[in-house]
Amino acid sequence: MAQGFKKCLRFIYRKVWASIAGRLVTLTFIMSVLIVVSATLFLGGSYRKETEALLNGELEATIQTLTNALNSDPDGTIVLDQNLLPNDPRFQRVLSGWYYGYLDLDRDLNVQEPVLSRSIWDGGLPVDMTHIEEAYTNLGQVFYHNDLDPDDKPIRVALRAVLLPDRETPVALFAAINSEAALSAETALRHRLVAVVGLMLSGMLVAIGFLIHHGLAPLRRIRENLDAIRDGRETRLIGEYSTEIEPLVEDMNRVLDHNQEVVDRARTHVGNLAHALKNPIAVLMNETGGDEAYSAMVKQHAKAMWQNVDHYLKRAQAAARAEVLGARTEVEPTVEDIAILLERIHRDKNLAVEIDIDEDAVFKGERQDLDDLVGNLLENAAKWCKRRMRVTIRVKNDQLIVFVDDDGPGLKPAEREIAVQRGQRLDETEPGTGLGLSIVKELAEMYGGSFALDNSPFGGLRAHLILPAAT
Repeated sequence: MAQGFKKCLRFIYRKVWASIAGRLVTLTFIMSVLIVVSATLFLGGSYRKETEALLNGELEATIQTLTNALNSDPDGTIVLDQNLLPNDPRFQRVLSGWYYGYLDLDRDLNVQEPVLSRSIWDGGLPVDMTHIEEAYTNLGQVFYHNDLDPDDKPIRVALRAVLLPDRETPVALFAAINSEAALSAETALRHRLVAVVGLMLSGMLVAIGFLIHHGLAPLRRIRENLDAIRDGRETRLIGEYSTEIEPLVEDMNRVLDHNQEVVDRARTHVGNLAHALKNPIAVLMNETGGDEAYSAMVKQHAKAMWQNVDHYLKRAQAAARAEVLGARTEVEPTVEDIAILLERIHRDKNLAVEIDIDEDAVFKGERQDLDDLVGNLLENAAKWCKRRMRVTIRVKNDQLIVFVDDDGPGLKPAEREIAVQRGQRLDETEPGTGLGLSIVKELAEMYGGSFALDNSPFGGLRAHLILPAAT
């Protein structure tokens, strides 16, 4: 039970409370419900008080009329003036809901001879001793309460105890009016209030939802612009925004401009470093002479230095490019250009490069990196295949799934692990540095992708590459 409650709270937080719009709608709904319920209770209570006040006024008038009709003899006998009694015909109709009467009480508050209106008939007193005792202890004060008449219908009752001249014990006077109509009117009013207020609340929520939707529109535009920047369709946030959002847009544009400046500066430094290191190494290799053993050693180390400098410079350049926002490259033209070049180079094999690429395949990166990634794989496949190789590229879940298959000798599982390590070559008879597949692996990982080798359906080697796709 507790776990289910926690899951429910987490779901509400993720789906509702974590959203600005969700918070605004939820808080507005709660506040609106509180206001509506309070207003309904207040209006219903006010109407009830007004209705009771009207009934109480009518009852007090009847009580006063009945008081004026009572007097007493010098011996304490109650004298009733029939001409002064309430003359409303409803007091004469049996169980009409309009009643009056007075009760002669002794010292122990026992009723001696009650005098009741004809409307009560023989239904019994519509008051109980609890209220009579309350009136007896507060002579002259009128008390009101709700009760049931002899016909079990709701009535409003007024009760007063008075002490007549030449008497030692009080007389309790009461009047009652049917309150069924008033209660029905109150219930109907509450129902109407609930219906009207419910409609108002629904309208308010729709209006609030509409206002929130349009109020948050600038934030949605910023998100769309950022998507466009990430996909390479824009370089900055564009458009006009409200005065509250404009400073944020300006700050974000400054950050984007600064990011581009940093990347450009890094590229310049990397290029400068490349020239600064490659030229001295080239001179060193050209100037080696004299002792052959010494010359061979210098050339070997200079060549190793050259390979390492070239590798890490390419890696630094690729890392800088991978951080550039908005870079995008069409895949099919790049692959076709590389395939044409390889077919010319390996004309002796009568090489045919099969290409199967989705039309919407777009690499989320720069052209130079795609050339290095796909070029190394195609070059490796062209070197080892007999005459057939195929490139398959699919777009799935914002990723490019790349397969490069050949019909060459392939590699064993243990050899595949070695092949992707930097500088490792399985066949020293073939030209190369052993850096191609390791560059592919490292570059793919820089872009958040992956690289692996497997068996090809053609019987040779399959290179499996995953890269980010641009929308």
